[in-house]
Amino acid sequence: VNGPEAAYSDVEVIQELRKLHKDAEARRKQGGHVSDESKKWVDWPTFLACVEQLQAECTTLTPKGRPRQPRAIAQAYQRFLVCAVFSCIPDRQRTIRELQIGGTLRREGPKWVIKQKAGDYKTGRHYGDRAPMEIAPQYWPYLDDFVDIYRVHLKPVDGHQFLFCMDNGKPTTQDTIYQIVSRAIFRLTGKKTNPHLLRDSVVTHIRGQDVSEKKLEALALFMGHSLATQKSSYDRRTLEEKIAPATELIQSIKPRSLDAQHQVESES
Repeated sequence: VNGPEAAYSDVEVIQELRKLHKDAEARRKQGGHVSDESKKWVDWPTFLACVEQLQAECTTLTPKGRPRQPRAIAQAYQRFLVCAVFSCIPDRQRTIRELQIGGTLRREGPKWVIKQKAGDYKTGRHYGDRAPMEIAPQYWPYLDDFVDIYRVHLKPVDGHQFLFCMDNGKPTTQDTIYQIVSRAIFRLTGKKTNPHLLRDSVVTHIRGQDVSEKKLEALALFMGHSLATQKSSYDRRTLEEKIAPATELIQSIKPRSLDAQHQVESES
């Protein structure tokens, strides 16, 4: 036996542990997700509606018409942009957390583009340097204003160039991005979602549409994983939802007239 399975394959206890691991993994896939995700699940169109609301909150005036503090405006822009970037590039949160102005985040004329080398994302060793990922045009003016006007009010420590900042001015951490997303969406929907569940949400939404395998493969590559992983780990549709197209397909087949069938048989 060659490959990873060969190591210690002659040791009985190792063989048994591997068998237990495979059995547990099979049960996990068959059993689905244990936790009650109805309290966390936000479908993709609802998330996009949240992004629109966060965009509307990027104002210079309070609801009473008074000027807002520059730091409060900067924080509103940051909340919005974290979710906005995710809405058009639903990547792992590391991508958003590590956006660096002039590094992985480039301003090219009016455009804002994310450029990552193999070492900049989790599955880079499998897929290499990524194709440039353009942020949606409707968000460019907000990035311009945030970078040129408001970001300075978050007081980046030592002038760091990471796009987003914690309250203390240091670059955001994994927990910071998690909290920004989950708190913003909870405030608007009452659902305690998180960035990883939202990646599941977009895959589940798209796979529930009439989308070609070619486009699904492109989505998987865009999100930095395989088509198999997209199917097994990110698609949260129920079995009933998954087989519905097959049921509809079978039921759409029209019966042939028995007279016509007899005619075909007599002519053959």
